[in-house]
Amino acid sequence: MLTKKGAMFGLEGRVLRKQFGKLFLTSLRRLSFRLVEGQQATCLKTSKGAMFGLDARIALAIFGALSVISGAALYSAIQEAKVISLLADMNEVSKAQEAYLLDTGQYMPFVGSADNTEKSTRDLGDLKSSSVAGWSGPYLSYETEAYRSGEIMLYPAYGKIYSILANDSVAWGGTIAWNSAAGLCTSSSCFSWTLFSSVPESIAKALDKKVDGVEDGTAGNLKWKSFATGYDVFLKNMAVGSPL
Repeated sequence: MLTKKGAMFGLEGRVLRKQFGKLFLTSLRRLSFRLVEGQQATCLKTSKGAMFGLDARIALAIFGALSVISGAALYSAIQEAKVISLLADMNEVSKAQEAYLLDTGQYMPFVGSADNTEKSTRDLGDLKSSSVAGWSGPYLSYETEAYRSGEIMLYPAYGKIYSILANDSVAWGGTIAWNSAAGLCTSSSCFSWTLFSSVPESIAKALDKKVDGVEDGTAGNLKWKSFATGYDVFLKNMAVGSPL
């Protein structure tokens, strides 16, 4: 009996040890899995953190680039709007003089006759008030300013508005004044030009590019001359006879 009990006890012990061993291995496997899983989770979090940092840097770089592009596009749009507005206003002054001619049947008078400048500069005051037969203005609403024995107009955005006569058969503008010997109307190539003064250089040259396709102040339908206060810009309109 004792022998059998001992044998049974030994068998049970082995069975218990075997079962305990399996339980131990199972527990060890679970623990190992948890450790590996935890390590992977840690790595994943670290990776996510690194990716988030990288994504943030990329986003900031893209945002910065877009800001630069947007700023440049906005500046370009503002410049274009200024150029279009100036061209429209210059054309308005030109059309007002044409309307005066159609209504009255005569060109606008000059601001004087003492020198070539006076004999080549129109009296723009007649666009606001005149006693000439057929006059149906005012053709423009700009404020006026006394100039020689007549008037010129004031342009709110930049400087002043003139209407001058200049030769179109020779080069002037750039460094050559319109009322120099080269620009004076002494032939049939005399045109009326609408002049806006004190225009910023960038606007003047962009306007030239829009009208003539090039930045050349001495040729084409738009010319300019630089001064310390800005650029004088000239837009050609009507062909007229020589006043000199």
